[in-house]
Amino acid sequence: MFLIPKNNLKKFEPLRCCFVLNEFSAAEFASALEMLFAAKNIDDLKLSKGFIRHSLDEYKHFSIFTNIKNQISLEHELNNKEIRFIPIHLFAKGYIYKDKFIFEKKNIKDFAIFIGANEEIAEKKLHDFLDNIRKFKPDHSKKIDKILLDEERHAKYSLTFAKKNNSKIAYYIKLFKENLISKLRHLYANSLTKVSKIFNPILYLLILIMYLPVKFLDLDKSKEDNDVLKNINPKSIL
Repeated sequence: MFLIPKNNLKKFEPLRCCFVLNEFSAAEFASALEMLFAAKNIDDLKLSKGFIRHSLDEYKHFSIFTNIKNQISLEHELNNKEIRFIPIHLFAKGYIYKDKFIFEKKNIKDFAIFIGANEEIAEKKLHDFLDNIRKFKPDHSKKIDKILLDEERHAKYSLTFAKKNNSKIAYYIKLFKENLISKLRHLYANSLTKVSKIFNPILYLLILIMYLPVKFLDLDKSKEDNDVLKNINPKSIL
């Protein structure tokens, strides 16, 4: 998940809520694809079955988040393209790499740590989001509670496997690295909206500054002066 939900909201913001739900949906959909790919390419039947169960859970979560988003959107009459789930945006937002799946980039020991670390971070962010939902939309919070149980189970299974297949020192170093990278990625994505409020006006001002001189230049006259053939005396050719 890239977006960090706001804490302690004083009032319900349906558009932002739907935007966050859409991000959760995208992350779950991407995770489902990653797990499905891993299931098809692992040479261990037991692990393959585990990845398939994980993938089905993620698809279920995607469906739950999407349904909640659609209900809130309908209730508050929202019609905004930013809250639509568009699969191709998974690449643009970085949920899925364009060149390879994560399973192709990591060995199974590192892949397990990656899953466990990101499931724990997702669980924490979902807890923060749930605190707000519980205050304003208690009916929806019950559905998200069930997702949290799945996330906890995914993290537990993945990290248990990683502990068994990594040395103690390697395990904690890799886990620290994955947690740090993920937190930095989330922080960067969350700061984009804040940074854009600063740099967008500056960008618009620069465009305006560049546009004004061009507008007042007599470009047509300049073109005529530079038309060499037009200024040549026809008799001089003879």
